[in-house]
Amino acid sequence: MEVYSDSSFNSGDMKFNILGFSLIIGMFQVAYTFFDSPYYSKTFCWFSLLIITFFILYLHTKKGEYFLSKQVEAISICPIYILITLTMFILSSVIISSKTSFDSPFIMFTFLVLTFVIGLVSGSVFRKKPAAINDRINILVRKNEIEIRKIEFLCVLSLQRMPFLRAPLEKLRNALYIVAFFIGTGGAGIAMGLAELLKRTDVVSPEVGVHSVLFFTLGVPVLFTFGILVYSMVTYLREWRKLISGIDKEYGEHKIIFNTKKKSYKKIREILDSNKE
Repeated sequence: MEVYSDSSFNSGDMKFNILGFSLIIGMFQVAYTFFDSPYYSKTFCWFSLLIITFFILYLHTKKGEYFLSKQVEAISICPIYILITLTMFILSSVIISSKTSFDSPFIMFTFLVLTFVIGLVSGSVFRKKPAAINDRINILVRKNEIEIRKIEFLCVLSLQRMPFLRAPLEKLRNALYIVAFFIGTGGAGIAMGLAELLKRTDVVSPEVGVHSVLFFTLGVPVLFTFGILVYSMVTYLREWRKLISGIDKEYGEHKIIFNTKKKSYKKIREILDSNKE
């Protein structure tokens, strides 16, 4: 139960932004379903459209409204939905140009899927063991009270498993983003080389080169980074639910305090006590 919040979170604004984003991506997915493409390409586009439709309908149900009212869950799951939807859009933009099984767009599509999976696996490599989110920096726990100062998804990841990277990056704020950028950029170089190889062997037609190759070369670093971010967000959400479950089991209930402005706990208690009166 949320007892205090100084954050600017607004469930109505989030719902509106999600609907607007879904409408834009959904229009592209609808257009893709009318392309002259094999059944497997259209099936993937219809599947992507189904995910968007299901999530929009869910947000209009009572359960969806309740979900949006819970800040941590909403701020975790909605970005995951956005990243997954963008991933499906990039993959659709490549596979839709496929004409036959195992042609160049299909190969590019497969390579992009592997890139996203590698990003997920890389996230598991960087995961802290244990991935405790109550680090007394962003989240503090006092009996059945949880004070949240910042929702930081990357707090569940660490460079400790890559000590040779820790020294040059430990003073940088977004170290894991930088790692993802460099690895992803290297992947983009591989992708461009593979695309060029397919062109030289006359496998890639000029039409495919304009559409699929563009999304392919841009998609490799993007999907790799998306994979890391999705893993960190899912892990954060799992750790959050584990924290809530443990407190509820011990105390029977939990209280959430969103202290994004980092007020003193004494000041927050005074505000809560005055509200009771």
